[in-house]
Amino acid sequence: MKSKAIFFASLFISGTVAMAQENVATPKLEVGLNYSYTRVNPGSGFSSYNANGGFGDIEYNFNRHFGFVGDLGASYVGTTNGLAVNNTSFEYLFGPRFNVRHGRFNPYIQTLFGGQRFSNGWNPAASDPRLGVSQNNFAMALGGGLNIALNDRLAVRPFQVDYFVTELSPAAVNYVQNDLRYSAGVVLRLGSK
Repeated sequence: MKSKAIFFASLFISGTVAMAQENVATPKLEVGLNYSYTRVNPGSGFSSYNANGGFGDIEYNFNRHFGFVGDLGASYVGTTNGLAVNNTSFEYLFGPRFNVRHGRFNPYIQTLFGGQRFSNGWNPAASDPRLGVSQNNFAMALGGGLNIALNDRLAVRPFQVDYFVTELSPAAVNYVQNDLRYSAGVVLRLGSK
């Protein structure tokens, strides 16, 4: 019995040491293709709703831990709360990403700033004249996620969660939307450092 315990403990320790020594090269570029789900909290008396879409991001890695990210994405909402809003949102965000690379696992945090092009579809049954307009807004995303390298060229992103903020200006009234964006996808790993 004692020899079995020593045997299994040795296997466990050997496996842990081997896993810790696993070395995956740091890519020069990482290109992510992601599905995104955004919980939109419009405020101003409107109830929250869900938006689905996707985005692509590209990260240039200056070294093992620091990179710069460009994030372009879009989402769409057809009907919410019985109203056909047909909202389309296009985001363009840029900023630093800090990576904590450990073998195949790469947790990261990021701070992205940029803008959002927001468009309402036309709803002929609505009496609100603001429907059918488009505007550009300030946007930022603060958050992080995890990439898991499958090999030197491909990784999966099981999650990325961002606190997504936009500052809207409808009818000359400024207000801030505090949203939550979840995404998941695949990451192409190009080149190496």
